[in-house]
Amino acid sequence: MTTVTASIVLHDSGPVTGACLRALGAQTVRPDTVIVIDNASTDDAAALVPLAMPDARLERLAANVGFAAAHNRAFAMAPADVHLVLNPDCRLAPDYLARALAVLAADPRTGSVSGRLLRFRDEPDGGPLTELADDILDSSGMIGLRNRRVLDRGADEPAAGRYLVAEDVFGVSGAAAVYRRAMLDDVDHAGEIFAEHFFAYRDDVALAWRALLLGWRCHYEPAAIARHRRRVTPERRRALPASINRRSVANRWRMLARNELAAGWRRDGPRILARDIGIVGYAALREQTTLAAVVDVVRDARRLRAWRRDLMRRRVIDPAAMLAWFDGPPPDTQGA
Repeated sequence: MTTVTASIVLHDSGPVTGACLRALGAQTVRPDTVIVIDNASTDDAAALVPLAMPDARLERLAANVGFAAAHNRAFAMAPADVHLVLNPDCRLAPDYLARALAVLAADPRTGSVSGRLLRFRDEPDGGPLTELADDILDSSGMIGLRNRRVLDRGADEPAAGRYLVAEDVFGVSGAAAVYRRAMLDDVDHAGEIFAEHFFAYRDDVALAWRALLLGWRCHYEPAAIARHRRRVTPERRRALPASINRRSVANRWRMLARNELAAGWRRDGPRILARDIGIVGYAALREQTTLAAVVDVVRDARRLRAWRRDLMRRRVIDPAAMLAWFDGPPPDTQGA
């Protein structure tokens, strides 16, 4: 029998925590264990947990250790065959987990499953969990571009008639990710599944990239529906806290340092560098605090080299197959 652990990390997530947990408790296949870790919230998020799900295991931390370290803690607390990583601002349709488990059961090399994430609607409870004609997509899995941007496929596009084909994708958004434990153990380095020096943001991309290099697949299942309220988007960059933008840029460079193949630099180096020159130029003109990301990455050099050596020693994917994941979405994936 397949065992499942769900983990949710809170940080001032009070307004959405209850709805998230109630939807998780209503799954047709319910997790064996639900772990909620509160990252030093200043609101009532943690107090809402026993009201919405009395049997959840709640741990309150005295300091905010970040998304990555908190989920790593949950992975260690209750190892299972399958792990659901769930954001508190996400609500799952009742069969979300059941459909993801069926995908994993069908192929032992599928290491993760992405559902079809829709944006929250304006209703107080986030609206229905079925898909409506005027819904907007939040994610249908990740896609990679040749400049090494990795994006949520379909984000901000009308959902109707788009991305309805079940297929392999680059990776799964950490908002509602279903992971096979064997894959998580394979990408683990020095006791870290999510890279804790990322703290938050792009950690799901970094994990997906490592999994591909190690020969694991990620599958998109459009019948698994969820709704997500996304806070961090490129369009909102100027409204985000400086710490988020700095961390996001530093984590892009950390991923490149750890994961990029020599063949990737030969093929796409000019595009990658053009993107990074644009980032540095924008920061110099409008967002000087982000320039400190250079210092952050330099300080991490020794750790990044260790991660890279371990990963490249164990890499199994052919370079051409890896580079194909950075060619963007083929045109025939846009509809049914």
